[in-house]
Amino acid sequence: MKTLFEIAKSGLRGSERSMSVTSNNIVNADTPGYSRQRVEKSPNGMQMDNYHVGLGVNIDDVSRLRDKMNDQLLNKKQQDMGYLQKKADIYEKLESSMVSDYGDNLDSQVGGLFDNFSDLASNPQDLSVRNNLISETQQFTSKLRETSRNVDQNSELVKNFAGKTLDSINSILSDINELNSSIKQAQAKGDPDFASLDRRVAKMSELSELVEFESQETSTGAVEIQIDGHSVVDENRAYNITSEVDDTNKKFRLRLENGHIIAPEGGQIGAEIEMYEEGIPDMKERLDKIASTIVAEVNNIHSNGYGLEDSIQRNFFDPSGITAESISINQDLVENSKLVAASDTDGEAGNGEIASQIAELRNEKVIGNTTQNQSLTDFTIGTISEPGIQLDAANNRIDARDSEIQMLKTQQEEEAGVNIDEELSQMIKYQNAYQGAAKVMSSAQQMYDTLISIVR
Repeated sequence: MKTLFEIAKSGLRGSERSMSVTSNNIVNADTPGYSRQRVEKSPNGMQMDNYHVGLGVNIDDVSRLRDKMNDQLLNKKQQDMGYLQKKADIYEKLESSMVSDYGDNLDSQVGGLFDNFSDLASNPQDLSVRNNLISETQQFTSKLRETSRNVDQNSELVKNFAGKTLDSINSILSDINELNSSIKQAQAKGDPDFASLDRRVAKMSELSELVEFESQETSTGAVEIQIDGHSVVDENRAYNITSEVDDTNKKFRLRLENGHIIAPEGGQIGAEIEMYEEGIPDMKERLDKIASTIVAEVNNIHSNGYGLEDSIQRNFFDPSGITAESISINQDLVENSKLVAASDTDGEAGNGEIASQIAELRNEKVIGNTTQNQSLTDFTIGTISEPGIQLDAANNRIDARDSEIQMLKTQQEEEAGVNIDEELSQMIKYQNAYQGAAKVMSSAQQMYDTLISIVR
């Protein structure tokens, strides 16, 4: 008789607990980051002399269904995705700085400069041609300065973005440290805090988009996080990260409280630091090279020629302005276009040899690097096209990475996600089991009452 009561009691307890956990799964089906839970049971009984007596069921534990390896892989993919998306965003902004919808891009301005010198070579005495050369060259220098300023503005924006990203990283690390404390305390009591575990998974997923990191769970339930090999969260605390910015040399360093420099390569902040230190300065350097080469090459020829009014040989561009930000025409020529040198011989007003030599610079390979030079036009086209090329490459990698991330999310959803139909069917099963256990209890009570009445 006692055995029947024990079986019924364990059945009631097991079914009640299973219904409670299943109900919790159902109401959290739409909760972001929630991991499905399940009651773990095992048969209970005792061994008699010649036989085994079943005593119902034991509730061993409530488990949280989640694939930790999947989470780690997903975080790795999201670190790369955050890096690629941020680079694509920055290159998109740079592309809009370089390319105009009105067709007055820098390459056409460079071509226009040589076209105007070609016109001057054909009409060296025509003042309207000279004035047009000055006017359009001023537009070219203005365009170069504007492009340079736009690149500088993008650099400043990226620096500010990196600062805000760092603030978010520090905030998330602090949140993870607090969750670690709750999880450790609950685990020490033998009652796991599943809600905090789910929130920590969500925080680490959020962190993975911002910065590349390594993580490891300890025996106490806490998670330790390292960035660039240095601990930023351990079992006891989170370490604040500060930034050190050198605007002159374009350096953005991250330093821990203990003085260690960390250099993350992935996540949004990895892309922001890389673009601030390398990508954007490279664009600025290319623009400066265009300016310095044009100033040097044009002045080298122009300073050997003569204008219409005197025998003084002059530079076409101000020789002190050799950057994209400072390039400008010789002010004497702006004030008097007759001083523009078209002739290679003093006193020959109809001679356009100097202007012709400058016009021929369009085809000369005078700019590039030590291994391969290009024409000014080709180099300029390459410069303004570079952000678009890099943007396309990043977008292609984003598409590939996104498919991998969606596959991992689908796999995790199959493991940890809540299927309402499945949970409802489980609920019906547990309700029936509860009713069955209740009937066993009722039957045992009736048998007990009957025996008592017989004895009386």
